[in-house]
Amino acid sequence: MVRLLFFIFLALAVLALAGAALSALTRAAREGHSAARDLAQDTIGNTKGNGMEKVSFTALLLLMLGVTSGLLGGL
Repeated sequence: MVRLLFFIFLALAVLALAGAALSALTRAAREGHSAARDLAQDTIGNTKGNGMEKVSFTALLLLMLGVTSGLLGGL
């Protein structure tokens, strides 16, 4: 009988955690979507960007590519 109660409480805890995780994911997706929309509206008029910004983004992309491929980082 105690085992049955334990499994019921365990199942309820798992369901509560899954509900909380689902709620957090939906809220994060909703806020991310609205933030991306706001950012896109802010940058519609400024699509050129300055030269230093382009250089820094290129360097960042190369750095991320190097780290993820293993060329940088020593592994």
